[in-house]
Amino acid sequence: MYSAFKEFYNLLSQVNSVYHDAALKLGLTDSELDILYSLNEHGSGCNQSIFYKETGTTKSTINSAVRRMEQAGYLYLKPGTGRNTCVFLTEKGEELMKNTAHRLIAIENAIFESWSPEEQQLFMKLNRDFAVKFTEETKAL
Repeated sequence: MYSAFKEFYNLLSQVNSVYHDAALKLGLTDSELDILYSLNEHGSGCNQSIFYKETGTTKSTINSAVRRMEQAGYLYLKPGTGRNTCVFLTEKGEELMKNTAHRLIAIENAIFESWSPEEQQLFMKLNRDFAVKFTEETKAL
C-alpha cells in the first residue's frame, strides 16, 4: 500500500534516533531524558504522573527511571495531593539538567529560531494538526 507519510515517518524515526543517541552520549537513558524535559517544562515539584502522560512511556519504566535518578542523588520525592508523588531536583539534579537537557534544548531553540516567524508558525501548526487528527483517528482502532 502506498504511504503518503513514508518520508515523514522516516524523518520522525531519524529524529527519535538522534534524541536516543544524544541521551546515550550524555549518559542518560531515554526515560531519564524525558523526565528532565518534563521537569524543565513543569518545574521541580511537579507530579510524577506527568512524566508518563506526556511521554507515552509506561508507568513502570518511568517509576524505574525515577528510582534510579533518586538513588543517584538527582531527585527526591515528596507525597503530593491524594495518591500523587511530587518530584524535585536536587542541586546535583539541577547540574545534570544544565549539562544535559538544557544543552539539547539550546540546540532545538537555535534551529527553531533560525527559521522565519512564518516558518515557525507553519511548522507548529502542521505538526499540531497532524498530532490532533492522528490521535482522533486512531482512537477507534
